[in-house]
Amino acid sequence: MEKFNLEAGIRAVHVPAAPGEGIADVIAGTVAGRAQYQMVPIDLALADIRSSKLWALGVTGARRSMLLPEVPTIADAGVPAFVFQIWYGVWAPTGTPPAVIATLSRDIARALAAPEVNHFLALHGAEPMSMTQPEFARFVLGESKKAAAIAEAAGITPR
Repeated sequence: MEKFNLEAGIRAVHVPAAPGEGIADVIAGTVAGRAQYQMVPIDLALADIRSSKLWALGVTGARRSMLLPEVPTIADAGVPAFVFQIWYGVWAPTGTPPAVIATLSRDIARALAAPEVNHFLALHGAEPMSMTQPEFARFVLGESKKAAAIAEAAGITPR
């Protein structure tokens, strides 16, 4: 939300979910009028969008979503170059033997390449980003640096 505030040149208050509150609670709060807008995964808000309880204003990816092809990207809607992808990773504890990491990496890549997994991900608006462990480590470090720069620009002090 802070990235959006900065790039859109607005100052909206971001109210994170309360302890124990899930995304479904946040969506319900917006439907009930306790928030003016939110950014959540499309597949979780889709039922409320399709039933006209929520209005989809834009998607945060670089391309329109297959789930909502009529909804523009935020960049197309007027915030040039805005892209914010939601991503998930698989983590293992420090000290996990390299052979175990190699096996996990190989098996995850194989699973992400499987047509049925790709079909499932597409149904939920996701696209696989298969990376080697070193590529993922570089990606996470890059994302962390971007988040730190956004926090600094927004005047947010890390805890």
